[in-house]
Amino acid sequence: MNMGHEAAILRSVTGEQMTLAGVDAAGTVNGLLFELAVTQRYRNPSASNIEAVYTFPLPAAAVLLDLDVTIGGRHLSGVVVERKAAEAQYEEALEKGDTAIMLERAGNGLCTVNLGNLMAGEEATIRYRYGQLLRFQHGSIRLAVPTVIAPRYGDPAAAGLAPHQVPGTDLAAAYPFALSLTLSGAIAAGTIASPSHPIATARTADGVTVTLASGAALDRDFVLSIAGLPAQSVATVAQDGDGYVALASFCADVPASAAALPLRLKILLDCSGSMNGDSIEAARRALHLVFADLASADRFSFTRFGSTVVHEIDTLVAADPPALSKAAGRAAAMRADLGGTEMQGALQSVFALGAADGNAEGGADLLLITDGEVWGVDALVAEAQRARQRVFVVGIGNAPAEGLLHALAEATGGACEFVAPNEDAEAAILRMFARLRAPRIARAGIDWPQSPAWVSPLPRGLFGGETVHVWAGFDALPAGDVTLRLVPADADATLRASTALPSPIADGATFARMAAAARLPAADAEAQLALALRYSLLTDRTNFIVIHARADGERAEALPELRKVAQMLAAGWGGVGSVGPQSVMSCMAMAPMPAPKASAGPSRKRSRPISTADMGFLRAAEMAPPAPHYAGNAYRTLLEELERCCTGPRRGTLPSTLAELSRLGIAGDVFDALVQRVGEGHAEADVVAAFLAALLPHATAAGASRQVLRALRNLFKPTERCAALRRDIATLVAPAAPLVVD
Repeated sequence: MNMGHEAAILRSVTGEQMTLAGVDAAGTVNGLLFELAVTQRYRNPSASNIEAVYTFPLPAAAVLLDLDVTIGGRHLSGVVVERKAAEAQYEEALEKGDTAIMLERAGNGLCTVNLGNLMAGEEATIRYRYGQLLRFQHGSIRLAVPTVIAPRYGDPAAAGLAPHQVPGTDLAAAYPFALSLTLSGAIAAGTIASPSHPIATARTADGVTVTLASGAALDRDFVLSIAGLPAQSVATVAQDGDGYVALASFCADVPASAAALPLRLKILLDCSGSMNGDSIEAARRALHLVFADLASADRFSFTRFGSTVVHEIDTLVAADPPALSKAAGRAAAMRADLGGTEMQGALQSVFALGAADGNAEGGADLLLITDGEVWGVDALVAEAQRARQRVFVVGIGNAPAEGLLHALAEATGGACEFVAPNEDAEAAILRMFARLRAPRIARAGIDWPQSPAWVSPLPRGLFGGETVHVWAGFDALPAGDVTLRLVPADADATLRASTALPSPIADGATFARMAAAARLPAADAEAQLALALRYSLLTDRTNFIVIHARADGERAEALPELRKVAQMLAAGWGGVGSVGPQSVMSCMAMAPMPAPKASAGPSRKRSRPISTADMGFLRAAEMAPPAPHYAGNAYRTLLEELERCCTGPRRGTLPSTLAELSRLGIAGDVFDALVQRVGEGHAEADVVAAFLAALLPHATAAGASRQVLRALRNLFKPTERCAALRRDIATLVAPAAPLVVD
């Protein structure tokens, strides 16, 4: 497949020309601070103005820092405003015919960019920048850049996504991806490799540059591993207005007794359809490593899940040779054949194991191996917190749901590892077992040289050998040593990690904003909004907004047509193809390397060609975005028909006659009342417009798409001249009125 810029004029499986031309990214790693600037390139190949909407992933711990737009030869910067105000400004600009760009959070680890009124043949670039703190994990650092959202099981509306934010997948989508990174400082001395992409490395005066071979695409997350690094604790101080913020990144030693504690381990394996192919193979390898690391003093259970739960070993048994042999045999024969990813029910079932013996909460931990491709993280986290059992997660695949899996592990005091198809699963499993066997931390504290004005909370999961980041604010410049104290349960020795607060002041803007983001989880709603507005942070209650005011004669004359940018199919997802071994390059030998050939690309092989059956599978009910949910709403049928009018092939063509309106399934007495108004001398178009405009409050309450709300809102204008008629007809759509026939 040609992944060049001409990909922008390819057609999707629905026949529409693609709007996203490609994505470029450039970043730096300085110490443990990773900053990445991502540029999305758009073009409108159609003959009318459009609204391009693209939902994309961000790392779970990333802080979005900037939004810049280039359109019509102008460079514009985004500002952060309260969400409702941003939405109102966006809609107002579109109604005026101007161009508006809005960036909003769409859920855990997801963002949606809205580019409204991109004119026919016009091009635009949207650039955003984020910062992220990396972590040492037993001598290595794993850097991941998520690029694609794989199809997920469940209801995105229940997870808080609006209809326009719900990502879809198109098998014909093809978006080129380019990335370059500069690594400086001690991290540049490590052994660098990528299990996801072919890379080239070169030493520079400042460190090491890493670039992707040409031909990369947005079909898998980019993963870079940096090994052979000595763990160390470091600190940074930056100015924040009249005060200062300090970042202390601690790395405590691993307890000497870490390998001595026996385990009570409940193993839960995802065998849903999305795990088919590369993911189930990687899960099988990881599972055999887990069994190999169990000792005779350990106890374990083994469960598989999808739409159903299968307890292969339904109680905590001794990890003796017969039990391990049985488990290994079941693992060797397993397939990703259990249907949808009903994770909440599976967690409930496994948490309850041992309840009959009074041991359901008796110090057992749960090890979950999954791609995490589900909606609804809040319900899963609540379930895990109720069980009071730690959840340790191994995320599998080329596009795991990182945000969900991190949230599940962190909320329970567990930890999360990710394993791409070509990644070293053994190292990840060994790190996970080191955490599992380590004494639990009973108490933790931090000694600052001066009293801080505020401190970010410590994570629930604290383990030796890996980085713990802590932020603090000070009124005066702090100086001296800062120390982390970890007191393990049932242990005499206290683990300590210390570092000195440096006297040089770092660039304050980025650090001050990331420090403010770290304060958000512990703040109340009012303080969260104040912090987000003061430090220009994208949150659940704030959006970035950019308005491109157009000159007279250049404005759009009609509302834009929706063009949702579909995701590429994640490589290897659901068994549709597989990912072959990657050519990874190490920094151990820094000889000059020739530029990669244009034909070099992700070493990807198809186990079979994409077929119409694959397309049908992607459109299956469990993975396709569901129809709007109007359960319990008297106007469900009518609103669903209006959705089709506004987002289907006849976009924007609301009914204008009684005959067209009758085909929407309106109840007979309501329709007769509308006919009566026409008979009284009112224009038919006015009656229909007034009727539809009166539906706006009900459509809003039912969670209709922005296209429906926009179309109905626009109908208020032509009905101003007949306000009395509109008020009269509004009585027909009162909540008790039998408006439609379901």
